Amino acid sequence: MEIKVLGAHMLESRDTRHSCFLIDSVMAVDAGSLASALTSAEQAQVEVVLLTHGHFDHIRDLPTLGVATLDRPGSIDVYGLPETLDLVHKNILNGALYPDLTGELNGQPPKYKFNGVAANEPFRVPGYQVKPIPMDHPIPCVGFIVKSDSGACAAFSGDTQGKILGFFEDSLSPEVLFVDVTFPNRMYPRAQLTGHQTPWMLREQIVIALAASMEPPRMIAVHLAPDHREQVALELADLAAELGIDLAAAEEGMIVAL
Repeated sequence: MEIKVLGAHMLESRDTRHSCFLIDSVMAVDAGSLASALTSAEQAQVEVVLLTHGHFDHIRDLPTLGVATLDRPGSIDVYGLPETLDLVHKNILNGALYPDLTGELNGQPPKYKFNGVAANEPFRVPGYQVKPIPMDHPIPCVGFIVKSDSGACAAFSGDTQGKILGFFEDSLSPEVLFVDVTFPNRMYPRAQLTGHQTPWMLREQIVIALAASMEPPRMIAVHLAPDHREQVALELADLAAELGIDLAAAEEGMIVAL
């Protein structure tokens, strides 16, 4: 399994992109930069999109990708909570702001096939087993554990205020967890208000796991606030050294091979 970090940040700029990960060139987790970070040829390879929730920075490039691949045969399967799919359909792919790519266009099959999922109920896509894990966030949100038929396994928290122990204790045993750590410790009130994590908040969960004899997987912090990235990275390094764990901040273009 090869995972490419297309977007590691919460905001878009010249140097940063919205949250998005590409697995083996064919499956995306979130779509914040699914078009802007890929060439036309790479966009045409995407077959599956997993959406953690319906906030704009996680769904933004769905319309662009859909229109860009209209001439490619077949539909792209989009999986998410029913609430997430409803937000996307009503607010973006609504036929006014952008074409409704979930229906036929000019006699062609729908570009997007929406598939509702439920927390803790695994499902299969070709070549992979996928399990949604419930997350705490201001709107309905799940993370995903993705295990390939070859045995490699990765997890993605989406946006969360904590409660990530489900990834540590799951029988699929992910080897790496891409986890939301948006703000530095001094911005705890904002993290709590917006439903995100600081390194201290992440530490609480890891300490609980270690006390219960759970071994945390490698962790890569994502959804970083660009203006505070350097401070978050320093605090993550301190946390990794204190607890003896593998933990660091992600960056765009990073490739993780499992």
